[in-house]
Amino acid sequence: MIMTLIILGGYLAGIAIGAMAPQLAAQSAWATEPALMLLVFLVGLGTALDPSAWDRLRRAGPRAIALPVAVIAGTLGGAALVSPLLDNMAPGDVLAVASGFGWYSLSAVMIAEARGEAMGALALMANISREVITLVFAGLMVRAFGPMAPVASAGATAMDVSLGIITIHGGREAGLVALASGFAVSLATPVFVGLFLSL
Repeated sequence: MIMTLIILGGYLAGIAIGAMAPQLAAQSAWATEPALMLLVFLVGLGTALDPSAWDRLRRAGPRAIALPVAVIAGTLGGAALVSPLLDNMAPGDVLAVASGFGWYSLSAVMIAEARGEAMGALALMANISREVITLVFAGLMVRAFGPMAPVASAGATAMDVSLGIITIHGGREAGLVALASGFAVSLATPVFVGLFLSL
């Protein structure tokens, strides 16, 4: 939750500085793409440096594959259903925002680069909301739907920010599945966001 608040605070600070000093914002725009590439590189580096990551993935069993597939299909299916209600957004853009799967930093930057800052802000808020909902309601999700519910809700963040709360409420096994599912959904995020932005 603290990291989420830091990210949100940084975003709001960026809005404030951009509004007060638009020339500074324009001059710093070149840094967006290198920062995105560095973020993706660090995620890959962190995975490679964790010697037990692949072992935990193997121990998670078939659910390590089934759950992220269901998370991706459910997210995109839900976005497709609500898309006709959003008259001011192209269906591809709705699906691109949904394809962030909770990874707000990556999806917001990709979408802002392709569709402008307003769409990037929408992607940030939509995907950060997914993480916050998981952090706040994980206990209720487990009681209502079982230990894998917050794993699905967390999407890509199941492997990092949401992992602690998932393990607390769902148990160690849910934590192992969360690592595998979050990893798989994180890999899928730039692929699907890029795909729908190209439509």
